[in-house]
Amino acid sequence: MNRRDCLRLALRQARGTLLRSALSVLSVAVGVWSMLLIVCTVQFGRAQVREGLDALGLSGLTVYLEKSGGGVVFSAGQAEALEQGLPVVSHAMAIKAGSGQFRTGHEQGAAVFFGVDEKMGEVMRLELLHGSLFRARQVACAERVAVIDNTLARRLFRRENVVGKELRLAVDGNEQVYEIVGVISSQASLVNGLAGTFIPDMIYLPYSCLADAGEPADQIFVQCMAAADLDAAGQQVEHFLKERQQIGGEIAVRNLSGALDTADEIVGLVTLAFFAIAAIAFLIAMIGVCSSLLAAADERKPDIGVFLAIGAKPRDVLRIFLYQAMVLCLIGGLVGSALGGGMLWLLARRVPALAGIALGQAAVLFPAVAVAGGTVCGLLPALRASRLDPVDMM
Repeated sequence: MNRRDCLRLALRQARGTLLRSALSVLSVAVGVWSMLLIVCTVQFGRAQVREGLDALGLSGLTVYLEKSGGGVVFSAGQAEALEQGLPVVSHAMAIKAGSGQFRTGHEQGAAVFFGVDEKMGEVMRLELLHGSLFRARQVACAERVAVIDNTLARRLFRRENVVGKELRLAVDGNEQVYEIVGVISSQASLVNGLAGTFIPDMIYLPYSCLADAGEPADQIFVQCMAAADLDAAGQQVEHFLKERQQIGGEIAVRNLSGALDTADEIVGLVTLAFFAIAAIAFLIAMIGVCSSLLAAADERKPDIGVFLAIGAKPRDVLRIFLYQAMVLCLIGGLVGSALGGGMLWLLARRVPALAGIALGQAAVLFPAVAVAGGTVCGLLPALRASRLDPVDMM
């Protein structure tokens, strides 16, 4: 008996138990649908987390005091000393943080202010969209200028390019007018999306607007040479500040790039966990198909006995049951992929970032995975049916 005849008999057998076949198709469709949604959602979430971490602009080393003590003040002067005194350091910048309020027109809200200098573009990975970052003259003269991100710009002024617009900022309780000189890509879109209005906006100001050069700094961001070992560079920075600069207190040096890698590893573990959940959903669907075919083999024992008695070979019975499992899983995989792809397409119309998910590849991959799974799960019922004794069955 050729393969075409086996396939025709498999389809006829599936039609003979239409309700059971429909339930098998439905179980596979639900399994593939859930697997597609879980996998695509995890891919989207991982891409968003990675994008959010990268957008924060953090890399290299950060240096801060865990405990203050006697000695030289940990200030902006140490950033310049690190840059000039250590060959492994390419750029260093002191950071001074503060909180306050912003106001323009009818809009107002809480903000976190970061005092930075003209090296912010070299030390932090920032995407400048409009205008410019701070210049040395603006930092030296404590000019009232600010850099904001495009999310805040759109919320306050309904557009991104707001260079030249003014903001009223309350810094240390003293409200002053600041001119916006630059707009950068949003750095906290992921965090703001998760936490809503609980996360204040970030606004960059010249360091001298928040602190004098001799006042204590909150942190120093350090960018090292391209080929430098960041862990070894961190030890050099700590030794330099303690021994040569005589900084008092306990100095902490953290590898920001390593922290981002650790966060990415955690996201990877969460991804694997969700993939496992998707695999379990698919496995349950395959078990349903296997149970359905086992029941069909038991019910059709007389027919199988007649079929073998008139000259059919055991491999023909094997093919019929395998083809039936493959056809049911293929139909279920196509239905599940269509349902999942349609739902993701509708969601992508409301969340444009979902459009980046490779739905075309998934639509081809998951039906193929369903057919492969059906082949494996249909093997046991097929072997059991092919090994029946025709005399006993009749």
